[in-house]
Amino acid sequence: MWNIATRGPTSFEALRTVNGQICATFREACQLQGLLEDDQQWDATMSEAAAAQSPARLRNLFALILAVCGPSNPKQLWESYKESLTEDILRNARRQNPGMNLDYTPDMFNQALIIIENKVLEMGGKELEKLELPTPQ
Repeated sequence: MWNIATRGPTSFEALRTVNGQICATFREACQLQGLLEDDQQWDATMSEAAAAQSPARLRNLFALILAVCGPSNPKQLWESYKESLTEDILRNARRQNPGMNLDYTPDMFNQALIIIENKVLEMGGKELEKLELPTPQ
């Protein structure tokens, strides 16, 4: 379908070019051409859940979306909701270190990613790296 949408491509770079802009990935090029669904429904779902659910439940939902629903841009969803997904980890760090002005750290995000990846794998999904998400260390 994507080959059909691009008339007369002469190279792989031409396939990644949309309206004169060279996209970093073929997926991005397909999204800009409207060939892939966007993640509006998953963004709305995560937004609603972030307002009403605990971070642990939000991580369960995010893992379910990753494992079963196949969002087109999982990295964008992660970037949009990583603080909500990690809120309890920050809260625990603040509780263990009273008097310190702690904020989110890469290590806290990594802890959340480890939990999410374990849940995705339990559901029969892929490793986060294969979903173009940061790889937990």
